[in-house]
Amino acid sequence: MSKRTKDIDTISAHIKHRIEKGLTELIDPSEIYALFPKTSETTTKGKIKDAMDQNFHFVGLVASIFPRTETILNATEKELGSPVVGETLVQANKIAKKLVDTLTNSFIKKFCESSLGNDFDKTTDKISTSFQKLNSQLLIPYKEYLTQLDSAIVSIAGKLNQSLFVRALRNSGFSDEQKNRTFSETGKKSEGDIKIYHVGTGKGGNKILNIEAKSYAARERLLRGLTDIQNPKVGVGFFNDPTEFSRARVQLLVTSAQAQAVYMPLQTYTALTAEAKKVAHTSTGRVCRILESEFTQDMTAFKVKGEIPYINPHE
Repeated sequence: MSKRTKDIDTISAHIKHRIEKGLTELIDPSEIYALFPKTSETTTKGKIKDAMDQNFHFVGLVASIFPRTETILNATEKELGSPVVGETLVQANKIAKKLVDTLTNSFIKKFCESSLGNDFDKTTDKISTSFQKLNSQLLIPYKEYLTQLDSAIVSIAGKLNQSLFVRALRNSGFSDEQKNRTFSETGKKSEGDIKIYHVGTGKGGNKILNIEAKSYAARERLLRGLTDIQNPKVGVGFFNDPTEFSRARVQLLVTSAQAQAVYMPLQTYTALTAEAKKVAHTSTGRVCRILESEFTQDMTAFKVKGEIPYINPHE
């Protein structure tokens, strides 16, 4: 048995002991760090996440320690009751977001309890204290804590949403194994976030579709990201603000960024103006497309034929 495995077992035993004793307080990570005084906190944090990978019910029991993206995806599919595919992407996103939000709120509550002691009523979640104590014991230390927490959340959010797209592709028959690769994650500025491969013969030859993946907001980042990557290209995201896709903005995505399509949730697409829905690309037709029903299907079509299906923008 390797040292890492022994350490993970030690952490698991420590957490299980707390559970068996009926202790409901979140475990302060320093309590686990103390078990390995000669090991860096960063290394031990990784082992805590390993323990969460193996025992999902440990998630949320150690304050400020978020599980790995893969662990969240597995938990999401378990609650979803099926593998994530194109049709369930939006539902899976909501489940994953709720999990992360629940953990975040729990960690912040723990921080308030630890900082304010008896001035924080755990039953009512109400704070009763002087401004001076509130400022010195909570607000000032919270700035540093929130910076650390925000960094973790931002990292998880971007990675999690992209990983949902990747999981949906993989569950739809795509492979990123070198011998039979039909897609890959890149992250390089000129290549987007995900690449879809078409293996062709004759004059057409091999083709690559570059995908720019975003979370909820398009803003200027979608246009900028699409502009930077190579053709052919598409954008995809859990975009939740239809006003970001006015006719003029969608037209700009086509003329300036040369995007062939942008995939968004059905709820967002339905709220678009008729004019925005009619904006077309010369090769692919309707630019604004529905994430749940068209994303993985279009990617599969590109994999097989080397092009995204044409959709009449006036239908």
